[in-house]
Amino acid sequence: MSTVTYRHFTGHAAENYQRDFVPLIATPVSESLLRIVDLQPGERVVDVACGTGHVTRAAAEAVGDTGSVIGIDIAPDMIDVATSVPAKGPRIDWQLCDAAALPLPDASVDVALCQMGLMFMPDRVAAIAEMRRVLAPTGRLAINTPGRISPFFEALETALVDHISADLGGFVSAVFSMHDPYDVVTLLTQAGLRDAESTVVTVRLTLPAPADFLWRYIALTPMAALIDRAPEQAKSAMERQFSNRTGRYVVDGAALVDLPMVVSTARP
Repeated sequence: MSTVTYRHFTGHAAENYQRDFVPLIATPVSESLLRIVDLQPGERVVDVACGTGHVTRAAAEAVGDTGSVIGIDIAPDMIDVATSVPAKGPRIDWQLCDAAALPLPDASVDVALCQMGLMFMPDRVAAIAEMRRVLAPTGRLAINTPGRISPFFEALETALVDHISADLGGFVSAVFSMHDPYDVVTLLTQAGLRDAESTVVTVRLTLPAPADFLWRYIALTPMAALIDRAPEQAKSAMERQFSNRTGRYVVDGAALVDLPMVVSTARP
């Protein structure tokens, strides 16, 4: 077994998310979302399921002091971490609430964003309908969700299921559950949006070596506590299997993984 420090879980999941997920995954996948939405100075933006606020802060910098930005998440720890990270641009209004019940007036924002959050929402149509409600008539929505699962993440899911618990496969499956562009367009249309479009953008991720990435990834998910309680033999076997099946991705000590992202836009 490797001796990476992430082998034992320290800190809250939200802190681990900000430390590892944001630079390794959230930052590179946000580039296409922000490029497509093309935020302008002075615009009013809401970022739904903002997590620790990477996209929210990028939006604040883009709209500048004449704009306004609201970051919304249902997880208190995510909002706590988000408020602790410095941001450029206008002061961000961080709100703790459900995406299906946004605390905003009708037609009060120009842009609604949602990065890698919609697939976890229990009522996706209701959440999208809320984003539509708060959009101004000339506004626009832009979201992204992971595309079809790659062999790298399939290997992660299989290792979890084979050695820890069959129940853990559900989390990884949920992450990739909105991989079909047609299905996303259908959801947007069902929620009352128009001109819905989806495109698949492939993002090259530069990740730590597989064993290191495995423990970093686990530590920022709800799976961490269950896996930490598993027998050492099971954890060793999980790590070994994942490393063996993903060794082909490693170049100069880093795992180079292509992640397809479904980037979708629509108007109210």
